[in-house]
Amino acid sequence: MFVKSPNILKFFFKQSRRDKCSKSSVTPHKRRRSAMWVGVVMLLLFVTTGSAQTLKKATPEQAKKMVETVNKATATVKGIQCDFTQVRQSAMLKEKMTSKGKMSFSGKNLKWEYTEPNKFALTVKEENGQQQVYIQQDGKTKKADAQSGQLFKGIAQIVTGSVTGTVLSDNGDFTVEMYTQGDQWVAKLTPKQAKLKKMFSSIFLYFNDRHNAVTKVEMKEANGDTTTITFTNMKLS
Repeated sequence: MFVKSPNILKFFFKQSRRDKCSKSSVTPHKRRRSAMWVGVVMLLLFVTTGSAQTLKKATPEQAKKMVETVNKATATVKGIQCDFTQVRQSAMLKEKMTSKGKMSFSGKNLKWEYTEPNKFALTVKEENGQQQVYIQQDGKTKKADAQSGQLFKGIAQIVTGSVTGTVLSDNGDFTVEMYTQGDQWVAKLTPKQAKLKKMFSSIFLYFNDRHNAVTKVEMKEANGDTTTITFTNMKLS
């Protein structure tokens, strides 16, 4: 992807300065090898730049048809099981935090189970008409604190809404814009409600080629952090 290009450029320029400093000791063979590597780097830059696809906003007619197609495909979905990889990029730190696990959704219950690097699970259950968040770790279960519970309920709302399709058609919580990225459909959600605005600035949903499930969720948080969740081995029921 194009995001890797700056690292390639940094490596290339570093090598160029090093070669310049030791120019007197460079043999014809080394010059040919250096030229070959320059060619490889330029080819990589061309390929990565060319393969980067930008989002193209759908026309109102296209957007309407896309939402209808997704809603029709998800109308019969009652549950989902899949693996996920979660990558969190902090606005303050360069290092990314990667976690892996399993997700299952059925009815109004959602279980988010982390398996790497730490093992614990978050479960959303509806009790007496209200959603409650529980944390399971080391064989013990406890109720999540208010802040953690609110954040995870927001994520759960997005995930379950994506599965059922209501997140696209119910505009009470989000402003929805539809885009295409090559053959892929992408929905951009912008929060309307104050409590959601405090957590997220925007959310992007990437749909599979059958448009009946979300394969990736990219959440831009209000504090500048970004959380990207990619779903694999998806089973719908």
